[in-house]
Amino acid sequence: MKKRTLMENDWWRRIVLLAVMTCMLAFVVQIGAAQSNEAPAAVTSGTLTVGKSTTPAGGQDFWVTAASFQGAWGRAGSSNGRFRQPRDVEVDSAGNIYVSDHRNSRVQKFEADGDFLMVIGGAGKGAGKLRRPNAIAISGNKLAVADTDNHRIALFNTNGSFIANWGSQGTGNGQFSHPQGVVFDSAGNLYVADTFNHRIQVFDTAGTFVRQWGTLGSADGQLRFPTHLDFDAAGNLYVADSNNHRIQVFTTQGNFVRMIGGLGSGPGQFWVPVGLDVGADGFVYIADTFNNRVQKVTTTGVYVGQWKQVSGGNVSRPNGLLSVGALVYVGDIDANKVQIFGQTSFQLDDGQQLSASLPAGTYDVVEAAQSGWTFGSATCAAGNPTAIAGGVRVTLADSATVACSFTNSQ
Repeated sequence: MKKRTLMENDWWRRIVLLAVMTCMLAFVVQIGAAQSNEAPAAVTSGTLTVGKSTTPAGGQDFWVTAASFQGAWGRAGSSNGRFRQPRDVEVDSAGNIYVSDHRNSRVQKFEADGDFLMVIGGAGKGAGKLRRPNAIAISGNKLAVADTDNHRIALFNTNGSFIANWGSQGTGNGQFSHPQGVVFDSAGNLYVADTFNHRIQVFDTAGTFVRQWGTLGSADGQLRFPTHLDFDAAGNLYVADSNNHRIQVFTTQGNFVRMIGGLGSGPGQFWVPVGLDVGADGFVYIADTFNNRVQKVTTTGVYVGQWKQVSGGNVSRPNGLLSVGALVYVGDIDANKVQIFGQTSFQLDDGQQLSASLPAGTYDVVEAAQSGWTFGSATCAAGNPTAIAGGVRVTLADSATVACSFTNSQ
């Protein structure tokens, strides 16, 4: 056999060394993944002020929304802190954040700053196991998981200990077919979007079936693959009626109240809306999944604003979301991340000026088109303003105040 020269041996040693270093680097990155989340910039804040002027005078009810990318958690993978299609986001009373990690068949728990705490579940069919979970809900110390491909609801304590499974595959009362939505009411009853059975089921705190409503169709009160659920302050239930491209609102008894949206890409229209959250601020946040954006409406369905691409952030396939104060957490299944946005909205009349405290960042401040009015200009006295469609991009520094003025005419 031919002997290698000194140069050839040196070349091989370099290849081996490079391979070893690459493996070590990959190992270090993997180990550090759970600590790599970028916390939102909510620890610093500034004040954004927006004013309105109309010609002729007297214009009313102009919505202006400000949105800023604040950071992201995770990337594709199966180690702690990484995701494979994060589907929903929830928060407990201590401020810890829970993420439904769909294709990893688990729920991950984080501190508010993004530090990894624990895994709940794991792939399987047995007690305490999950198969491709979707929505999650929290009531006190109880965590409910839509255990979609096991056709059941899995209950855990928020410390990760398993409590019980409810249901099995089927069409009878208390049975499920790929359930994707869960929410607790104020009394601790659990509402379930029984997605492939096109209905809503209700259970008491012991898991006993109470009632159900919904049939397959597109008329008021009918459903087509319902997904995420939430309640407003009045106790009305909001249902993401995903394949009817709308949000439906019901009483807790299942009586139809109103419909929001419809198929399209315009403001207030949807294309397979999967996730929704009714924030403490009284607005409804909707993951407009196939339009690749987050939309914001009032509880009566009035369009307020949206964001899709803001400085540093890009919503690519939102699924579940959570509103906490001035932050909105978005489970983005294409990006395999939880993206975090700072945001607020102002409802302005002519001559009015309103202010809000927001996390520091670069904001797209955009006005929702008002019927009968033409957008004029958006100017800001500070913050390095740059004109964008329907508004202005401005930088809000820590402890700074930025004042902007929007004009409209008829």
